[in-house]
Amino acid sequence: MIKKCLGCGTLMQNEDINRPGYTTDISRDYCKRCFRLMHYNEIPKVFATNKEFLQVIDYQLKKKNLFVYLIDIFSFPISFNKDITDRLRGKDVIIVINKIDLLPKSLNPQNLINFVSKKKKKIFFKVVAIHLISAKKGYYLTDLMQHLELFRKERDICILGLASVGKSSFINAILKQFGEAKSDTIATSPIPGTTLEEITIPFFLDNRGFIDTPGLISQESVLTQVSPKDYNLLLPTAEISPVTYQLFGSYTYFLGGLVYLAFNDIKNASLVIYKAKNLPITKVKTDNLAKTLTKVGLTILPAAKEINIVERQIIVDGVKTIFIGGFLIIQITGKLEFLLGYNQGLGVKEYGNVFRRTN
Repeated sequence: MIKKCLGCGTLMQNEDINRPGYTTDISRDYCKRCFRLMHYNEIPKVFATNKEFLQVIDYQLKKKNLFVYLIDIFSFPISFNKDITDRLRGKDVIIVINKIDLLPKSLNPQNLINFVSKKKKKIFFKVVAIHLISAKKGYYLTDLMQHLELFRKERDICILGLASVGKSSFINAILKQFGEAKSDTIATSPIPGTTLEEITIPFFLDNRGFIDTPGLISQESVLTQVSPKDYNLLLPTAEISPVTYQLFGSYTYFLGGLVYLAFNDIKNASLVIYKAKNLPITKVKTDNLAKTLTKVGLTILPAAKEINIVERQIIVDGVKTIFIGGFLIIQITGKLEFLLGYNQGLGVKEYGNVFRRTN
């Protein structure tokens, strides 16, 4: 009997426990790996590489699907992966920005749509719509479904995006809100590599449906640098309460052991940090920066598995928003220069005032 696991999309087999799709009973819907992931939150082993994931995506791109390019609030600057965007030229694409439930309600989401709209002009593929949603909370899924029905034209809808942006959670939310599913159908986890092959879920009356694909693992993401046991400290899971500092004098702020902001002789500026609730902030005098760096990985945690701090001089004249590694957003207001330290390899993107507040 040939059967695919509903969790990761791999062929079920009962011959080799070390290969994907292993189960003791092929009549089951989920392999052992996905069953333990869904019921025991067990960290799965990653079996595939980006090269293998791209082969799956290339197979889908040969079809005349409607493509949903899913990105999330914290990682959208690194989400426009060139390996994917180059392949999307000539395709019909809807950009969906997930996890807006993480943003404070004081921020205007329309400004984020405007920002992404400007950015997509630089990647040269056709975008038929941009939507903000929360798969977790079900926000704005009805509006999105109306657009999906409008542009689908009797085609399957293929979901693309980086690892851990919520592709499987998005499909699960659709199946529960607009279908008959009572619980998650596809295995979900923040661990990169949860989905190993494409998963096709029939949904529409014309026998078309949703296709989940493996997420490419961005080397700029913090997920590649830290142990999975630290994900709960780094990844926001609920609406963020920004941490705000009025900056005066010479102080350095450590965000765990992965990022620091070193200020010298600041007269009047402000710092707003959007981060996971559990990510600790350590404030020290900038004169003690070198001494404090020796504690990274020891008492200043979480830290990268391989610590290699690099520095960048940041110039601010007005408002600057900086996205770091898919887990951290900082916004600086004022006229100043400061030193940004971060573990080498983390994606660091500088922009203007991305998040303007509502009145």
